[in-house]
Amino acid sequence: MGITLDTTKSFLTRTHGDIIANYSWINDERALVLIPALRKNAAWYVVMESAAFKYDDPHYLAKQCVIACDVLGIEPNKTNWVRIATIINEGLPDLIRMPAAPEKEFHNQSFGRMILRADGQVMAEELIRLEKGGANYA
Repeated sequence: MGITLDTTKSFLTRTHGDIIANYSWINDERALVLIPALRKNAAWYVVMESAAFKYDDPHYLAKQCVIACDVLGIEPNKTNWVRIATIINEGLPDLIRMPAAPEKEFHNQSFGRMILRADGQVMAEELIRLEKGGANYA
């Protein structure tokens, strides 16, 4: 199964030495993506929001830190395990607080204006704009 990740639409990005923590959306789900900044051929380690509760267990977190070091291509020693655990543990509140979906982008042009009137008085008005992006299929 493929994934969709657009790093240009990230909610938040933090650099932790040679690891970048990117808070974004993967397949419309919030995700914390750990990206190696210096190792260009290394894979990325992803913490999905649906599995974030598991990282509250110290044994699970320790086990995943070993896997994360292997995935990110860094030496699997105690220092790096603690570093990965700290990035994940401190990043979980931001992951949970970020919006459920990225903000919609619209083209600059408008196609008109919607006006809501009550008894002849304008109550609200809004430009009619086309959302950027292609077709979505369910």
